[in-house]
Amino acid sequence: MRLGIPKLDELLGEIEPGSIILISTVGDLGMDLVIQTLKGNSAGKTILVTLRLEKQLKKVPGLENSVYFALGRDFGPQELFKVTHLMKELPYQELIGVLFLQPLLVFHPPITVYRFLSELADIAISRNFVLMTIIDKRLLDERTLAMFEELSTYVIDITEVVEGFRITRGIRIKKSPGSITGFYRLDIEDGSINIGEPLE
Repeated sequence: MRLGIPKLDELLGEIEPGSIILISTVGDLGMDLVIQTLKGNSAGKTILVTLRLEKQLKKVPGLENSVYFALGRDFGPQELFKVTHLMKELPYQELIGVLFLQPLLVFHPPITVYRFLSELADIAISRNFVLMTIIDKRLLDERTLAMFEELSTYVIDITEVVEGFRITRGIRIKKSPGSITGFYRLDIEDGSINIGEPLE
């Protein structure tokens, strides 16, 4: 599988089925990357979201036929169990699973979310589908973030630096079976992602 973003595809190479991709970001910065990847791939798409995000994503052209698992308002343990059960029942096919971790981290301790992700990662490996997860790194300390990164095959790290009225965004491959990289300039305009020159 490829993400459909030329520079990232060049840096990452072919992503094998059973891979776990962690997008470590700030706020919603990784959302456009996920949407562009989903729109650019013909594989089946299963997306685990909140009710609000489900409404938002269903309006995006190209994502109408995705399968959505919308977590209920309580985010209780029974909801997490239901999701893992449903993922195990998915048909064997070319598939991209997407998991937004931010809402879970608001309602659960990080170790609970880590165990949940670990179980989903095992399912992805055994059923041979790609699992993309997105996490706001500001919600975790460095040690806990490292645990999530260790669980992943690939880590795409997005950062944002504000200096006065100037905002600089960068993206790097922090973990990969191939090579890791320094930061490249990241520009997002009208949902389109452009990765430019390396940042000094």
